[in-house]
Amino acid sequence: MSGNRGETLVEFALASTLFLMTVLGVMVFGIVVFRYNMLSDLAQEGARRASVCGAQSGLRASGQCDVDAFVRARALGINLNSVTVTPADLTTLVAGQAVTVQVTHTFSPLTRIIPVGTLTFSSTATMIASY
Repeated sequence: MSGNRGETLVEFALASTLFLMTVLGVMVFGIVVFRYNMLSDLAQEGARRASVCGAQSGLRASGQCDVDAFVRARALGINLNSVTVTPADLTTLVAGQAVTVQVTHTFSPLTRIIPVGTLTFSSTATMIASY
């Protein structure tokens, strides 16, 4: 009878380990997808903000054309590696010219069950200046 108890304990240990690995894997995958989508949205929002901050825009005088600060403020707890705006000087941007924003983030998984190291995500959005 005590042999059956030990067998049941071993089976439970193996099954619960597999179950918890699956649950944690799904959670980490969900976080990865969330951050990837968030990066895409941040690049789009940054490009939209940059596209209305041209040479004749009224936003420049109000100080709302700092695209880097705008994107980082909207990042919701995600530490961004870089926010690159092309052209770098938005005062030279004229209507009809393209502006590009690239956002980069490095993700390190919460668990070390599978040693993947870090993942670097990058998203780029381009819009045409219109104001």
